[in-house]
Amino acid sequence: METALPNDLRIIPAAKFDSLELEPPASFRLAFPQHWRATPVQNPYAAALERSTLRWLREYEIGVEPEERERLRRFDVGRYGGYSLPHAAFEPALLVTQYISLWLFWDDLQIEDDIGCNVDHVLQALHGEWQRAKSESRYLAAWANLGKRTRRQRGPAWLARLSSSMLQWLENAKRETEWACAYRQRRLGVEIDDLFACRTISIGMYPTFHLIELCEGIELDDAFHGHPEVRELKRLASRLVGMGNELCGLAKDLQDRWLNLVSLTAERRQLSLTAAFAALVDEHNADVLAFDAVASRLPSFGIDTDILISGWVQAVRHNVYGFALWESLAERYQANKAIVGSTPLIAQVATI
Repeated sequence: METALPNDLRIIPAAKFDSLELEPPASFRLAFPQHWRATPVQNPYAAALERSTLRWLREYEIGVEPEERERLRRFDVGRYGGYSLPHAAFEPALLVTQYISLWLFWDDLQIEDDIGCNVDHVLQALHGEWQRAKSESRYLAAWANLGKRTRRQRGPAWLARLSSSMLQWLENAKRETEWACAYRQRRLGVEIDDLFACRTISIGMYPTFHLIELCEGIELDDAFHGHPEVRELKRLASRLVGMGNELCGLAKDLQDRWLNLVSLTAERRQLSLTAAFAALVDEHNADVLAFDAVASRLPSFGIDTDILISGWVQAVRHNVYGFALWESLAERYQANKAIVGSTPLIAQVATI
């Protein structure tokens, strides 16, 4: 059942919070070593990426209606793509920004709002097997366009890896939504480890690892992705993005009565909400260091390949940092702030 929230918990609009001049504790900072932050931190094409992505979505009648247009505004597409792909050239950055923006929008409406979804149809569209005559779905038409453009640059093996990770994502995203709905209705008790494992996949980083390859202009094979150290590296990066999402989205989740690792940790470990927030920040910061430790002991895959892998690992760092920065600033997550007593439950991104 849902945890009892503290009596002195307040969720207030961001503008009102700013007037209070409260500072979150330094212990709430998401701490990244300097080399995780790209220079510059945002892709120089960010504004153009946003304009072009929104225009492209409108071509498929996405973001035309006022409610959808407002949802996309709150996404802050320029920062979403610009922070997560800081060094990517314009064309691959645009393709990936369009991909992740469509994915996020589709996820919100089809998964979390439980309108219905069929990832098999999405994968058919990406593989060029979807026939428009059989469906007038605006989403599938957009996915088909992305698939057509992606297949010009990538072969069947890469697309198969992307598709497999998308299927894994959907399975866990649907499971998480089912848990969240049951938890909200006090019909289900969820364990921390189960939610954490599910969230690590449902956050969407496993497909993103392949999209980073697209931006880097490389293709890493099954032997690389299946290596135990690489698997651990990807698990840690996924955990980091998932924890950043839980921490930065806490006020949103509390307001929506959505399942969140912070509130679940408070319930299961019998901690205050503030202590649970601090505990997840500590876990996040420990995983940052663990990622670097694993990266330092990756084996050699050959001199030429090692150079490509080094660039990919650094792009993953920038991607993780960029998503955390976006989550800490985008109105999607920051329209409201949670405060317990005089302590803001706000995770700020910092370099050390």
